[in-house]
Amino acid sequence: MKKGAYDYITKPFSSDQLLLLVQKYEKVKSLLDENISLKKRLEDRYSFHNLIGKSKVMIELFDQIEMISTSEMSILIEGESGTGKEVVANAIHYNSQRKDKPFIKLSCAALNESLLESELFGHEKGAFTGAYKEKQGRFELADGGTLFLDDADDIPMSSQVKLLRVLQEREFERVGGTKPIKVDVRVICATKVDLWEKVKRKEFREDLYYRLRVIPIRIPSLRERKEDIPLLVEHFLQKGGKGDLKFSPEALEFISCDDWHGNIRQLENAIYRIAALTKQKEITKEMIPADLICGEKQANLISFNNNESVDIITVVENIEKEAIGWALEKANHNQTKAAELLKLKRTTLRDKMKKFGIA
Repeated sequence: MKKGAYDYITKPFSSDQLLLLVQKYEKVKSLLDENISLKKRLEDRYSFHNLIGKSKVMIELFDQIEMISTSEMSILIEGESGTGKEVVANAIHYNSQRKDKPFIKLSCAALNESLLESELFGHEKGAFTGAYKEKQGRFELADGGTLFLDDADDIPMSSQVKLLRVLQEREFERVGGTKPIKVDVRVICATKVDLWEKVKRKEFREDLYYRLRVIPIRIPSLRERKEDIPLLVEHFLQKGGKGDLKFSPEALEFISCDDWHGNIRQLENAIYRIAALTKQKEITKEMIPADLICGEKQANLISFNNNESVDIITVVENIEKEAIGWALEKANHNQTKAAELLKLKRTTLRDKMKKFGIA
């Protein structure tokens, strides 16, 4: 029995005893199969191409993705950091007629003009120092499929003209080349900031803005869909190989109180951390590290009167996380502005966001 046997029967036994045991096993197996089937139907009902949710805003998002997937127009995905913009782009691609063709992605964040253009359009041998052989760019690699440009708001002004030309004429030249290369690519871009604000500040071309934003799609933040947190928790536990671990109702309610400024990415990292620190089968409210929840963090920062000792490193990290969340909110998730508010270099802010699971 310890090695996995369902039941046993001792000798001597009658055919009636054996038949009764088989019937009992078949009944239990039927219930198990029904339970697995029901669970799968629930998962299918509340998921769409790796997007999880049953809230009204997510059901509307699923419907919108289905509608726009058949279109060949450019799409601009708008949403805060960590909301799942790349997952949405994946869903659009694999729900479209291009699903059997390449899905190529590129993050435009922190890439200078020459590096970005080499990544987008490729380069010829000898085009610049270090170009020892020709290289295909992302547009060539995505031919027939979809090119996803994340952090499109970071594209330098000088590179925006060349991107606009590709979108208009469906052709380009490699860096250092003169031969036009034609491509058939659907472009999906993502931005974490209000791109129109950048247009008004003359930091982004208006003509490119309209070319990219033929079909806009907005992803809700996690604080707009807190009813999805239990589903997401279960999904991340399964994904992390902890499917047998459960959260008590009080624990789920507790983590649902947080605003989760880092959105789904921050929640995912938190669930993995909680799961890794327990050998129990159920997570209770008391087992959740206090520094994961904003309300608890604030309470801990206000007073130390009841503490016998203070972990200064944890306190400082909590303050940093709160300050970063505040700055991102105030700057509408524009990392450059948030860094200015915090008197930090942009690269330092990005490193800290990554460290705390909000980037």
